[in-house]
Amino acid sequence: MENFFDWDAAKYGLGVRSMDDEHQTLINLMNDLHRLYDQGASSADQGKSLLKLAAYTTKHFADEEAYMKSVGFPGLAQHQVIHRQLLARVDEFAGEFKRTSKVPDALFPFLRMWLKSHICGIDMKYAEHSRNAA
Repeated sequence: MENFFDWDAAKYGLGVRSMDDEHQTLINLMNDLHRLYDQGASSADQGKSLLKLAAYTTKHFADEEAYMKSVGFPGLAQHQVIHRQLLARVDEFAGEFKRTSKVPDALFPFLRMWLKSHICGIDMKYAEHSRNAA
């Protein structure tokens, strides 16, 4: 079965090993959820996978913000606002799942768009700042 999203270091690698590793973990969790969804796995299994993805996303954002603070990234406050908006959207999807016991179809296009734009857009900015500050 094909992955929902494939890691490509040339496209998505920031050159910040800890963040690249966490992005790969996020991708693996997304792929796991999508695989369960495609296979028609039980609602309980899909729910566990969705909760795991949401929890890891929260952890990743906290780690990312700590990293940005450690390198003195001037866009930290703006990045934190974006993180809060993304987490609110993930919470909406989780709430919909809780109400319906189904993973919302709109979740997967959102995840793909979010991952590409987040890594290639705003995450690249702190990675570039980190390289220039070194």
